[in-house]
Amino acid sequence: MGHIRTGQGVYGRLQKRLDRYPIGAPPAPALYEILKRLYTEEEAEIACRMPIRFTDAAGIARRTGKSPEALLPVLERMAEKGLVMDFEHKGKAEFILSPTLFGFFEFSFMRVRDDIPQKELARYMVEYAHDQPDLARSILAGKVRPGRTLVHETAVDPEDATRILDHERSEQIVREAKAWAVSLCYCRHVMEHEGRACAQPMEVCTTLNDAADFLVRRGLARKISREEALEIFAATREAGLVHIGDNVKRRPAYVCHCCGCCCAMLSAINRFKMFDAVVTSPFLAAVDEEKCTGCGACAKKCPVGAIEVRGEETDAKAAVFGDSCLGCGVCKPACARSAIRMEPKRQRILVPESAWQRAVLMAIERGKFQNLLFDDFDRPDHAALRAITRIVIALPPVKKALLSEQVQSRFFRALAG
Repeated sequence: MGHIRTGQGVYGRLQKRLDRYPIGAPPAPALYEILKRLYTEEEAEIACRMPIRFTDAAGIARRTGKSPEALLPVLERMAEKGLVMDFEHKGKAEFILSPTLFGFFEFSFMRVRDDIPQKELARYMVEYAHDQPDLARSILAGKVRPGRTLVHETAVDPEDATRILDHERSEQIVREAKAWAVSLCYCRHVMEHEGRACAQPMEVCTTLNDAADFLVRRGLARKISREEALEIFAATREAGLVHIGDNVKRRPAYVCHCCGCCCAMLSAINRFKMFDAVVTSPFLAAVDEEKCTGCGACAKKCPVGAIEVRGEETDAKAAVFGDSCLGCGVCKPACARSAIRMEPKRQRILVPESAWQRAVLMAIERGKFQNLLFDDFDRPDHAALRAITRIVIALPPVKKALLSEQVQSRFFRALAG
């Protein structure tokens, strides 16, 4: 990364602030260009000093030195652009700075808009999020990942369907949500500006619960009914898209409908061989060799190249790479001879209970937990406490304990208190 220029001013400070999130923002020329096109200098100055957690305007005002009255119109403008998220808590509006991916990158392309230069942004976002591995490694490397695959339930044999837990069922996730919204697929919209979009449907990005309320309120998504959401899931399943949902059990924020060519998450697998970029479903594709004719239809459908045909023409058979199979079920309908079966995995996939728990686990794993505890980056005492905490958490016994199931329940109750 030696080619990156220093002296980026407020945008350099903003990059460092964004990189303190568990979902990071590694420095790169393309990122600075993105930030300059989305944030005014005033907005960037405010963003640099915003706390890591949700905070009301008075708390942000104390950090920025502005009065709440002067700050609120700027925060409102930033929320309209998706640069901050705002939610009501105990009758008060609270704000949090949007991260990069699973944040303002997507928000910037969830609709066609003329208040930001989308075509210019698309070029830099492809360079940063698709063509270079640094962001993908920052976000997707590790055992705790933001997204997880939801198996197509129609691909699972009836005798195995009972093994699918409620939080693993896309239909159940939709039915239990309190609000639903749909917007343009960020990945395909970006690629459309670059002339590289595929022919898959565009308006399918599904948000749920509080995230749906925020995006609809800010004009970034269209409010839909539960029934329309279920229709979108059925249509994208029929189109052979992978359902990748928010990697939490309770109140998930989104489900993406992904293709192997445009999706940033699947691109990390296809381009950078990050085979654990997405949490797999509890199933794995398997081939019945007696039925398989080696036609290759399943391999063509697989979005991550996890199936290949081996052998000579008369003896050719499909084979599944277990290490890269998502367990999505996209391949099964492609087989005319019913030679593909979704087999349950022996080991249960562990899913964080909530977005907060996932954020903490990601922070511990990525060496950023201290940023959640001591998040005033202008205070020398917080800097010292962050340094001490980072050293303690990095000790193998401490890190192992914090990430273990046995410790987590008490640990998260204490943090919430």
